Amino acid sequence: MTSYSLTLWLHVLVAGYWIGSDLVVNQLTHYTARAAGLPGTERRRLWDFLLDVDQHPRNALIFSVPLGLTLASMLGLVGIHGAGLGAVWLLSALWFWFMWMTHWKHQRPEGRTWAKWDWRLRYLLIAIAVGTGAFSLATGRPFSAPWLAWKVILFGGVLTCGIGIRYYIRKSYEAWPRIWAGKPQPDDEAIVRRAMWRGTYVLWTLWAQLAVIGWLGVAKPL
Repeated sequence: MTSYSLTLWLHVLVAGYWIGSDLVVNQLTHYTARAAGLPGTERRRLWDFLLDVDQHPRNALIFSVPLGLTLASMLGLVGIHGAGLGAVWLLSALWFWFMWMTHWKHQRPEGRTWAKWDWRLRYLLIAIAVGTGAFSLATGRPFSAPWLAWKVILFGGVLTCGIGIRYYIRKSYEAWPRIWAGKPQPDDEAIVRRAMWRGTYVLWTLWAQLAVIGWLGVAKPL
């Protein structure tokens, strides 16, 4: 197996890992939201487990960046080689570390600060992805193939959907603490279910963009 074939195989494997883990997270989300008959403490344990499982799609998101850029470099579609490509892998490793640190600290006093910087990082990455993709469509640099530029732009859309999903998760926290404490108000169950369904609509948009990204990578139509 050549290094290109191995990298391509890993890239496809990560895509499957991403979708598969997202499906599990989505099912757990709706099960937890509908489980009104369970004690609040049990639903809290389910929610904490759900947040642990939700790290898997985030792993895949980060893995896809250095793998995708490595493939593009091998195909001569982007001028990143050698030390530049090594820097991409190093920055991705730092992002991976930061993502896990944010997760591990989310229930600690400093968790809000980590989460705030995580949001800021994602806004920056969205701007970079959409900006470099659009610039490439106009100039042919840094991504020489239009289909690759569109993949990068859509990756920015995927990151945007991730922020949208987090927004609706935050909305559910308007009711979760009371439910977990066993003191729900009449509308709390509806608040949680509504937030989870709206987050699911955003997730479907994310999956649609991933499907187009996959198709662009296979068909290379432009």
